[in-house]
Amino acid sequence: MIFDRDSGPRRGARGFAVAAATALALVGCTSDPEPKRATVTPTNGYTAIVRWEIERSEPVVDADGNVETPVIYLAASSGETVDVRVQANVVSNIDDAAVIRFADHASDARDETLEDQPVKDDGVMILIDDFEPDQARVEVRIVRYQSIDDDNAWILEVMATDDVATVASATLAAE
Repeated sequence: MIFDRDSGPRRGARGFAVAAATALALVGCTSDPEPKRATVTPTNGYTAIVRWEIERSEPVVDADGNVETPVIYLAASSGETVDVRVQANVVSNIDDAAVIRFADHASDARDETLEDQPVKDDGVMILIDDFEPDQARVEVRIVRYQSIDDDNAWILEVMATDDVATVASATLAAE
């Protein structure tokens, strides 16, 4: 009896091998990681809020007419300490555009020896409510404080693009 190479058990084994290779190739094509979507993280969210503050604020001019680098205190309105990695990254992201100081409590940023309790160093303090990270857009409530008589609550819509976030809209909050 003569067997042809393409007949009988060999043909079945070869067909199975081709089918298995095709299945593996298809699985390999579909197991590529999903493209990463841009999200608001604590770091890029805080950075966006600081950039918003810098852009909207009037520059502070010293006695010689030189524009001073703004001082911005940041604090979580919950009273919890902001993660030190977030603090370091925000300071690094802002670079020389502002002096960033994190406060554990709002009282750490105020000069309570003065009647109107202004923010130390002629600065501004931003109290930031917790927000749900890792979303493409988040709504963040903040309080922008300069003194007892100069504080406002804002609702900021922060939007992520790539690895950065920006404030897409800002509305004074109803008290």
